[in-house]
Amino acid sequence: MLLIPTTASAASGGGATVTPTPAAAPATTGTGTALESTPITLTRTQLRSVQRRLRLRADGVLGSKTKASLRRYQRKQELTVTGRPNVETLRALGLKVAERYAARLAAQASTATTDAATIPPTALAGVAGAIEAARSRVGDPYRSGGTKPGGFDCSGLMVWAFGEAGIDLPRTSFQQYREGVAITKSQIQAGDLVFFDSAGAGASHVGVATGPTKVISATTKGVMEHTIASGYWASHYVGARRLVATT
Repeated sequence: MLLIPTTASAASGGGATVTPTPAAAPATTGTGTALESTPITLTRTQLRSVQRRLRLRADGVLGSKTKASLRRYQRKQELTVTGRPNVETLRALGLKVAERYAARLAAQASTATTDAATIPPTALAGVAGAIEAARSRVGDPYRSGGTKPGGFDCSGLMVWAFGEAGIDLPRTSFQQYREGVAITKSQIQAGDLVFFDSAGAGASHVGVATGPTKVISATTKGVMEHTIASGYWASHYVGARRLVATT
């Protein structure tokens, strides 16, 4: 399965989807709530409005100059310093769109709370062993069709790692996507299978979660642990499955 991972993605000029992005601990903590300080993705038109308020060239691109100007403004206004737009910054700039995003973030938080109340059954015993087996192969090279130490493709790594823990998986990522039960992204925990469309349409790439935001998978750069919460991997996320005992 051909996979060319990257670590950055271009600024989107599309719709106004709210996309919380994990960031380093802010240099300054403002007076807003955690939701209000969550970075959000604006449309180009909305970002131009922000740039005009900051007296920048309004090109609608969240580049380095815009980020630096946002950091300066946030620090001066004693807001949470992220270098990215968020509700509290939009409010401080006097932009009415702030309330629209505040409502969307609140709705997302409500959905996440509902999801947490409907966690699927406990994961199959042995998944911890599969994680450790996969971790022991970090650094191994990618090999198309590889299912053994010394060279893996993505589904081959899963077959081997779970096999080491006494759990049988079918050979391909598409077949593995039919295993267990579906879970939401907010429910992912260590041992779950996480799928991406980075090697073609559908569940063409797979990794094993090591926690709620990271997986180990065999990429064309080799077996590695990588994030699923932001950047390239977040944009190619398809879904997740939890292996559970059958009765």
